[in-house]
Amino acid sequence: MGRKNLAAERREDILDAFEQCILERGIEGSSFQHIAQVLGMDRKMISHYFGSREALVEAMTQRIVDAFDSRTNDALANLAPSAGFMELVDAFYGSEDALERTEILWVEIVAYATRSKTVRDRLRQSYDKMLWAVGEILKREYPQAPASQLQTAAYTLVILLDRSPTFELIGVKGAPLKASKAAIAKVLESLK
Repeated sequence: MGRKNLAAERREDILDAFEQCILERGIEGSSFQHIAQVLGMDRKMISHYFGSREALVEAMTQRIVDAFDSRTNDALANLAPSAGFMELVDAFYGSEDALERTEILWVEIVAYATRSKTVRDRLRQSYDKMLWAVGEILKREYPQAPASQLQTAAYTLVILLDRSPTFELIGVKGAPLKASKAAIAKVLESLK
C-alpha cells in the first residue's frame, strides 16, 4: 500500500481552513495569518504550499467551481430521461443549509473575479458549461421551439437558478426560491 500524499493532504487542510475563514470573514478579510490560526501552524507553511495569495484563491476557486459543477452534474445524472426541467430545478437547489454555505462561497469568488482574470475565466467556463447543459435539456423537452427562443430561455433559467439563492441568503422578501420556481415554470410554459 502506497504512502499518502502528505502535500496534497496538507493543501486540502489549508483549503478547508481558508473556506472556514471565507465563511467567517470573506476572501478579503482572510489572511494567511487567519488561515494559519485555524490550522495551528505557522503562516509560512501556507506560502510553502501555495506560494501566493492569488494561487490560494485560484485553488479555492477551482474547489468551489468543482463543487458547483458536481452539483450540476449530479442533478443532471439523477434526472430521469422522462423528467421535466422542474425536477432538475428541485435537484439543483438541494438542501437549504448546503445551499447557504455554497452560496456564500460562490458570491465571494464572483466578487473576487472582478479583480482576477484567472478566476473570472474559470467561472465563465463553469457558466458556459451550465448554459450548454440547460440548453440541451430544453432542446430535448421542447423540440418544436425556435432555437433563438431556446437560447433566451436557457440564459434566463441559468440566471434564475444561479442568483435566486443569493436573494434568499440576504433575506429579500417574497421567498425568492419559490418565486424563482414560479418564474421558471412561466418561462417553460412559453416554450410550449
